[in-house]
Amino acid sequence: MHLVNLNKELRRIEFKHCKIFTKLDQKIKMIKSPINRLILLGNGFDLAHQLKTNYNDFILWYLVEALQQAQTHREYADELMTVTFPDLYDLNALHTQGLDNVLEFVNYFYKKGFSQMIDGSALKFPNWQNTYTPPFKFNLHSNLLATLLLNCNHANWVDIENTFYEQLKHTLRNTSRQKKEVEIAALNSSLKIIINKLEEYLSTLDVVAHKTSYDSIIDSPFDAGEFVGLTAKEELYSEIDQTMILNFNYTSTVENYVDDLSMNDAHIILNYIHGKLGDKKNRPIFGFGDELDKDYADFELDRTKGIFEYIKSFWYFKTSNYHNLIRFIDSAPYQIYTLGHSCGLSDRTMLNMIFEHKNCKSVKIFYHQNGDSNDYTRLTQEISRHFKDKQDMRRKIVPFDRSSPMPQVIKNQ
Repeated sequence: MHLVNLNKELRRIEFKHCKIFTKLDQKIKMIKSPINRLILLGNGFDLAHQLKTNYNDFILWYLVEALQQAQTHREYADELMTVTFPDLYDLNALHTQGLDNVLEFVNYFYKKGFSQMIDGSALKFPNWQNTYTPPFKFNLHSNLLATLLLNCNHANWVDIENTFYEQLKHTLRNTSRQKKEVEIAALNSSLKIIINKLEEYLSTLDVVAHKTSYDSIIDSPFDAGEFVGLTAKEELYSEIDQTMILNFNYTSTVENYVDDLSMNDAHIILNYIHGKLGDKKNRPIFGFGDELDKDYADFELDRTKGIFEYIKSFWYFKTSNYHNLIRFIDSAPYQIYTLGHSCGLSDRTMLNMIFEHKNCKSVKIFYHQNGDSNDYTRLTQEISRHFKDKQDMRRKIVPFDRSSPMPQVIKNQ
């Protein structure tokens, strides 16, 4: 009898303690303030892994491919340009100048500017008595390509999306009503072909790149010093709950890290917001995305067909990626990491929503360090364009002394 009573008392005590611990656990959960992390992953991330993914690399590849075919078959032609290579010429004659193959020939003009190569200007080389005329004859069929080539050189990075948007605006402003649709159709056609060529180029790259310390950045713990205005409890108990990697690249370089971190139960969502190479259900999105531009309102009043064909907002409806982003930023407070994203105007509509959202509490920039110089200040200037409330911007951007450089894969590592 006493043993039965003892067992009942033990169960009563156990049940009482269980209730106490349950209530304590619930209180701890109420005190904790989980914070999410949103990582903006841009082209600088691929460049840090030695992938030649900037637009200049693509244009150089396109020219080399075209000129090599022209040299072999005496002509190269597509919708953008025609290049001929007369029988009389032989690049081997330029051996003394180090220009005895197409790659060296293109790189020579890349340093000087492609205008001299395209217009066939006579060149004077040291120790040569006569002038030299480039052997390749160009006939450009696309104003967009012509602008890109003339602005592409070793000291200047071209931006295809911004160039396209400026030409679109120029056409709407300065072209007669009768010619607008024809010229905009030609501009859209040029961009479509360039996009196809870009996909072809990126598909040639080996995205199985060397790994570096990005896994520790992606999965780094909460740091209260990177926030302004947190309460004492939030500083003490906050932790990173979920991480969304918003991948603006078409390549899958980041998947090497996500796969490893997922094995350690890290809560990571990978969102290919601009599409992914080789994914038929999530095709690459390319174009311009600044509906806040003062000239954009004129687009909506203009009845010319084709104006919105390469405005990004209308491409986002093809998948659920944008809605998934909205659900994520609406769900809880979050900190932004920028990893290799230029934060340029071509994504201004989306970036304004992300940066000025009430749940955005902090923006940490991972900058590119090049010797004694870095691009931290330039990135803050670009980010400022996406804030209407500049006081909010100054509260959110993490200062330089608490920011970090992006890890770079060492050559031949």
